Amino acid sequence: MSEGLLAGATHLGPVHLRVVNIAAALPVWRDAVGLSLLGEDDGVAGLGVDGKALIVLHEGAAVALPQKARDLFHVAIHVTTRRDLAHAAARLKASGLRYSAQDHLVSESLYVSDPSGNGIEICFDTPERLAGREETTDGRVLLLATDGSTHSGLEPLDLANLSRSLGDSGRIEPRLPADAFIGHIHMRARSPETLMAFYVDVLGFRPHIQSRTFGLFDCGTDRRRHMVAFNIWTRDELTEPPPGAAGLERFTVVLAGADELAAVAGRLGKAGVPFAEAAGRLDCADPEGNRLRMVVAGI
Repeated sequence: MSEGLLAGATHLGPVHLRVVNIAAALPVWRDAVGLSLLGEDDGVAGLGVDGKALIVLHEGAAVALPQKARDLFHVAIHVTTRRDLAHAAARLKASGLRYSAQDHLVSESLYVSDPSGNGIEICFDTPERLAGREETTDGRVLLLATDGSTHSGLEPLDLANLSRSLGDSGRIEPRLPADAFIGHIHMRARSPETLMAFYVDVLGFRPHIQSRTFGLFDCGTDRRRHMVAFNIWTRDELTEPPPGAAGLERFTVVLAGADELAAVAGRLGKAGVPFAEAAGRLDCADPEGNRLRMVVAGI
């Protein structure tokens, strides 16, 4: 591992979200997305797969998060087979919820929001379809597929083709599989360059896409390059979340070991970034106030 960079084993843990009402959120998170309710107590509900928490809902937000507010854009739950994505699409269709589907070439994704405005992506990675990227003279980014075709990365997903992955049984799995995981988190941002400096230079993520023309900035590790992302697609219409709004409470970054956590704490201190440290974890916030907890794996 290069000096100051997080190990490839770094991954995302549970994402905590504020909601107006848990009972109203459960039909989306449990029934449509397919997470299991792991427990609910005193206005907090944990949802996940195979006993492992992926999403934690905190009740008590005063208002839903506006669509063009700085804060959470979406949290992405990744599945490991296209058939799993097809089951998710079938659950969303059966739910009657409004959802969308896009083919990003490097992934196929379904999008929906809970009643509190928290964006959700269900994603299946397809990196083997990408041959390369190129930027046109007018600043557009084109993705080059291995079959020689070009893509914007924003094409609609062929849901009819996806549904064929289910076969002829007609059965829809009610739950996400045990190997589903939090693959990335994506925020709306005011100053993505400032955020990237924090996540790369201070925390130790690797930079990936940094395009103000495309409006997307992201970073990750050598194993998962798209892990923390920021967009400026709302641009001049971006607003601050109203007081008490739903949205991101915090997300979790799981580190490989205690030495890595100590190194992050050292860089935060050197940069003058406030943080709170306890056994095996530290809490901090990025320059735009998005809160995160870094923990040591297994603790």
